[in-house]
Amino acid sequence: MSSFLPDILALFFLASLIIRRLGVDLSFQPATYQLLTYILLLTIGLKGGLALTSEFTLGLIGNSLIVVLLGVVLTLVAMLVIKFFSPLNQADRVTLAAHYGSVSVGTFAVAISFLQLKNISYEAELNLYVALLELPSILVGLWWLNRKKSHTSLKTIFGHQSLVLLLIGLVIGALYGDIAQPMIKQLQPLFAVMLALYLIHMGAIAGGKFGQFGNNALFLISFAIFMPILAAMIGLGTSLLLGLSVGGATLLMTLAASASYIAVPAVFEQAQPQANVAQALVASLAITFSFNVIWGIPLYHHLANVAI
Repeated sequence: MSSFLPDILALFFLASLIIRRLGVDLSFQPATYQLLTYILLLTIGLKGGLALTSEFTLGLIGNSLIVVLLGVVLTLVAMLVIKFFSPLNQADRVTLAAHYGSVSVGTFAVAISFLQLKNISYEAELNLYVALLELPSILVGLWWLNRKKSHTSLKTIFGHQSLVLLLIGLVIGALYGDIAQPMIKQLQPLFAVMLALYLIHMGAIAGGKFGQFGNNALFLISFAIFMPILAAMIGLGTSLLLGLSVGGATLLMTLAASASYIAVPAVFEQAQPQANVAQALVASLAITFSFNVIWGIPLYHHLANVAI
C-alpha cells in the first residue's frame, strides 16, 4: 500500500485544485497553514539528520559535497532555461527554478518501490542525499532574490522561519541520532496526514491562481517535462562521478529529475509572497510528478543500465 502513497497524495492536490475551479475554496487560515508547514519541515529535517549520523563515513563527506553542488547546478541551469525561454518576472523565475533544483520525496519513494519490485539494490547513502538536495536550491534562490539589496546578509538569507525549522531539524537529528528516532517514528504517521492537508491547501491556492498562467501555460507544461529529462542527464553524470551502482544511479537521476512540492513552496510562500508559488507547484506536482511516475523512472533506470 505504501508504494501507492505518492499517487494518493497527488490526488489530494488535484482534487482540491479542481474543486477550487468549481467555486469551493478548501484553503486554510494562515495559522493552520503555518502549523502544517512547521510539522512537515521539522520532520524532513530530523529524518535527514538521522541519516547523516547513521551513514557517516569519511568518504561520505566528499560525496555529500558533490551532491550539494549538484543541487546548486540544477538550480542555476533551471534559471538559465527559464530566463531564455519564458517571460516570467524575476521572482517567479527564481521561485520556479528553486522548485526544480530541489527534490520530491514522493517521487523518490516511488523510485525505491520500482527498484524493489525488480530486486535491484542501491546505496544506503541515497537516503541522506534526499535531505541534502532539499537545501541548496532554497539557499541559492533566496540569495539570488536578495543579492542586489544594500543590506543583504546571512540573516536575510537564513532568517526565514521555514528554512530555520528545516535546519534545526537537520542539526538535532544529526546530533542525537538514534535518540531522535522514536520522535521521527511518532511523527511519520502524522507526516502523511499533514502532507495531505498541506496539498489540499496548496491545491486550493493553485486552483485560485490557475487562470493567471495566461501565455505562460505552454512554457510551463514544456518546461515541466523537458527540465526533468535534462536534470536526469546531469544526475547521471554525477552518478558516474560518485561511482554509484545502477540502482543508486537510478535513484540519483530520479532525485535530480524531481521537483519539490513541500519544502520549497513552504519557504518561498513565506519568504517571497510576491512570487507565484502556486504556478510553480502546479508545474512540479501536477505535471513533473506525474511524468516521472508514469514514464520518467523507467527511462532513468534504462539509461543508468546502459551507462553503468
